[in-house]
Amino acid sequence: MGDRWMKKVVILNAMLHSAGEEFLAERNIQIEKVPMDSPIPNANVIEKVKDADGLIVRLPAGVNRELIEAAPQLKVIATSGTGSDHIDINASNEHNIPVVNNAGVGALPVAEHAVGLMLALGKRIVTSEQQLRKKGWVSREQFLNEKIGTELSGKTIGIIGFGFIGQTLAKILKNGFGVELLVYDPVISNEMIESAGATQCDSVKELSEKSDYVSIHVPHNKHTHHLINREILDSMKPSAFLINCARGGVIDQDELVKAIKEKRIAGAGIDVFPEEPPQLSDEIFSLNEVIVTPHIAGITEETNRKLSLSAAKQVLQVLEGEKPESLVNVAVWENRRVAIER
Repeated sequence: MGDRWMKKVVILNAMLHSAGEEFLAERNIQIEKVPMDSPIPNANVIEKVKDADGLIVRLPAGVNRELIEAAPQLKVIATSGTGSDHIDINASNEHNIPVVNNAGVGALPVAEHAVGLMLALGKRIVTSEQQLRKKGWVSREQFLNEKIGTELSGKTIGIIGFGFIGQTLAKILKNGFGVELLVYDPVISNEMIESAGATQCDSVKELSEKSDYVSIHVPHNKHTHHLINREILDSMKPSAFLINCARGGVIDQDELVKAIKEKRIAGAGIDVFPEEPPQLSDEIFSLNEVIVTPHIAGITEETNRKLSLSAAKQVLQVLEGEKPESLVNVAVWENRRVAIER
C-alpha cells in the first residue's frame, strides 16, 4: 500500500467521465490534469510529465517521442478512448513502456451510431426534417417521388474490419434487419465470420461492388490510410452509401466529395475527419447527401463511464505489476519499466 502514495498519473485532457479519476484518487494515486489542445506537447506539458509514472490521454492530445523522452519515470500510457493512433507506439516500444487501450468497451454505441446513419441516409430523415422546417408540408412531395426513401431490411451491408465494433454491428443488423452481411478482414478467420452469419470477401473492392452500404471499422495506420480511394469509390453502386465511424484518414475525403457530387455514389454518413477539428469550409459540409456528426459515435453516458474506469484500472494494474487486459504492445511487457521509489 505504501508504494501507492508515490505514484503520479498525469491526465492529458480530462476524461469524459469522473469515475476513472475517482477510482485512482481512492487508491492514493496523485492525479494532475493538464489541458492539451494539440498532439504536439508544449513546454507546460513537457514540464508536467517529467515525474509522471502514468499518462492517460484524450484527443486532441497526443503522445509523441519528445513527450516520452521527457518522462524518464513513465511506466504506462493509456488512451481514454479506444484508438491508440495518437500515441507513438514505436517510441513507447523503444523505451519499454506499455500502452493500453480500451478495446471493445465502446463497441455498442459506435455500432448503434453506424446503424443510425444508415437509417437516416436511406429514409432521408435529416434532409426531410430540414426541408419541412424550411418549406413546410409542401416539401413532402419530393420525398414521395424523386427522393423517396429505401428500407434497410433486406439490403447487403459490407463491413470492413471485423473486430469488436464490426462484430457488434453485424449482430444488430442480422438480428434486427435481416440483411445480407459481407465482411472484409484478412486477420479474422472464415469460421468466425461465417458464425456471425456473414460472408468473407477476398478484397475491399469485391465487398464495395456488392454492398448497398459500406461501413468502415478499422484503425488508421500506414496500411489503412486512404483505404477508400478513387478505385474503391468507383466500384461502389450509384445507389450505395458509405459509413465512416472509424478514423478520417481511412477515406480519401477529396475523392469522396467528388464521387458524391458526380453521383457515383448516393451519399455518406461521416463521424470522423482527416483533421479534427475540421474546417467548416471543407466541401464535405456543403453536400446535402452527407450526414456529418462531430466524432461522437462512441460517446454515451454509459460508455464514457466504462471507458474512464477501464483506462484507470489498467494504469493501476501496470503500476502494480499486473498485466492489463488490453495491452497494445504486448512484446514490451517482460522488459517493461518497473516502479522506482522516489
